[in-house]
Amino acid sequence: MDERMNHRRTTTTAVAFLAVFLASINGCTRSESGNNAHRVPAKASVKDDGALMLFPADSPGLKQLTIAAVHKGTAMVSVIAPSRVVASISTAVTSSDRIVLFESPDVTSLYSQYRQARANMRMASDNLIRVRDMFENQGVTARDVNQAENDAANARASIAEMEGRLRAIGFNPVELESETGNRVWLMSDVPENQLHEVQKGEDVDVTFASFPDRKYIGKAAAIGDIVDPVTRTVKVRVTLPNISGKFLPGMFARVDFGDPTSGVIILPLAAVVTVNSQDYVFVEISPGEFSRRAVTIVSSDGKQVVVLKGLDDGERVVTGGAMLLKGLSFGF
Repeated sequence: MDERMNHRRTTTTAVAFLAVFLASINGCTRSESGNNAHRVPAKASVKDDGALMLFPADSPGLKQLTIAAVHKGTAMVSVIAPSRVVASISTAVTSSDRIVLFESPDVTSLYSQYRQARANMRMASDNLIRVRDMFENQGVTARDVNQAENDAANARASIAEMEGRLRAIGFNPVELESETGNRVWLMSDVPENQLHEVQKGEDVDVTFASFPDRKYIGKAAAIGDIVDPVTRTVKVRVTLPNISGKFLPGMFARVDFGDPTSGVIILPLAAVVTVNSQDYVFVEISPGEFSRRAVTIVSSDGKQVVVLKGLDDGERVVTGGAMLLKGLSFGF
């Protein structure tokens, strides 16, 4: 009997020990689980339709961001536009007349129509003066005067139409006919939002695809009258001496309208995100709080951009990790 009782005591003790052990494991597991739940960082919140983002202090996303204060200074702003030679003007060997060669047969035809319309207008104007003089001397009737006036008016309307069509594609026929010497005209397509960097009469650098190792100095002679509704570009005409005649209609080139500009901010290209053709940066307005800001930029080189509008001196801008904020802000 004593042996059986000893065996029961031993068994009871073992069971009690096992229960205590299991309880301690469960307690530790619950404790660790509770601690882990407490350590899970809260997610960033987005307000004002993505314009404002708030990060808790323990958010791991903050570690992915690089923030720097920016300051205004002076930078060389390069507005580089694709261009092509659209016309070549030279002096005829046997006379003082100009020879104008266009890259496009359509422009050649339009310019020819313009010159014919101008000749018709000159004839109609001369005829109107003659008919009016004859009317004063009773050589013609009032009906003849009316007809001459109508002819002159139609001639003026025709030349106005031809000139308007030429100007719409970047040609001012009056300026074309005033050119002297051997020159070429290049037509550059400048983005609408960069047009303020282009000044009429300024010197520009021209690089031809046919002569990539050389730069030539041209002049921004005229800025177009309309904005292309599809490409949102404005045509800027550049003139360039062509003494040797090596620049031919149809040649492609790049025109750099670069100019030193003060009061601008330079940012790394990675700081800027683009959505629907609008450029944005993210500004830290307080620790963990970021605001989306629309900016106007131009390219400086392949690694940096120049901010013309949208930022103030001394603001803190996200220069690294902007794609994370873009995803939060726009829901990507």
